[in-house]
Amino acid sequence: MRPRPWMPPILALALLAPGPGPAGAQGGGADSVHVAWTAPGDDGNVGTATRYELRVSNAPITLGNWSGAALVPGLPLPQPSGTRQQTMVHGLSPDTTYYLAIRAVDDAGNWSGLSNVVRWDWTPGTGPPAPPAGLTAVREDPNVRLSWSPNHEPNLLGYTVYRATSLGGPYAKLNSALVVGTGYLDASLPPGATTLWYELTATNSAGNEGAPSTSVRVDLGPSALATTWNVQPGYPNPSASSQPVCIPVTSPTTGTGAAALDIVDAGGRRVRHLALAGAAVCAAGGVLWDGRNDAGFTVAPGVYSVRLTVDGEPRSQTRLVRQP
Repeated sequence: MRPRPWMPPILALALLAPGPGPAGAQGGGADSVHVAWTAPGDDGNVGTATRYELRVSNAPITLGNWSGAALVPGLPLPQPSGTRQQTMVHGLSPDTTYYLAIRAVDDAGNWSGLSNVVRWDWTPGTGPPAPPAGLTAVREDPNVRLSWSPNHEPNLLGYTVYRATSLGGPYAKLNSALVVGTGYLDASLPPGATTLWYELTATNSAGNEGAPSTSVRVDLGPSALATTWNVQPGYPNPSASSQPVCIPVTSPTTGTGAAALDIVDAGGRRVRHLALAGAAVCAAGGVLWDGRNDAGFTVAPGVYSVRLTVDGEPRSQTRLVRQP
């Protein structure tokens, strides 16, 4: 089992190339390295933490030896949960192996658990993969089917699925061998469970397991069979203006209705209407939005609401962020 403290250690350390490009381990200079992480919240996965501590050591870092590791100065202030942040660590020796880890603290003085520990030996590709994105869990009696977006690290080996009966864990590893695709069927649900939570990590050929994805929930009780329409968070989110977005929609197991998704900009103006009947479908299920408005032009970067209507009546909504 993977222990899970009250504030999830979702800080995803990864060593990055100095310019734009996919995540990977690259030095930032003769004595330096870039380090990046995903910001946690100050209350689980929401809000903004107060402060970070990033430490570096010549030995693997644990909570027991945390205070003895060298403190890295000059860290940025925490950003809202889910934001990608980074810094440069200077003064390293190219012939020395280093270990790095990070923790966050909230305004009440509560510290997060330890992030994943990164081993840096100046060999490209040794940093851990990024947290997988787009994880969804759908009930398919008597199983649960999971799907996610693929990671793009060139040395990716596969994924590990974790499950818990509460958001706070503990999370248990489900697969003994790495999953090489982007889907998993959980056919051994715990007896008596009414709600399950899932997380996903990626592992590379250096044996480094990255930080977990965002947790997703699936309900198993008798009332969990869909009785209403519902739109779920799309992925990827945020997304680039050139990327299509998959928007999962659940429908009632009984009953019908003319369902549609309306994409609405921050000013409340509808920019795209997608009738579910005949809409493009994602490979993993859900409605595919190509990022264009009803006139066929790419929408501007910004925050958009996705509103689900059935027979013209609003039922559910979620939010998407489009970036340049």
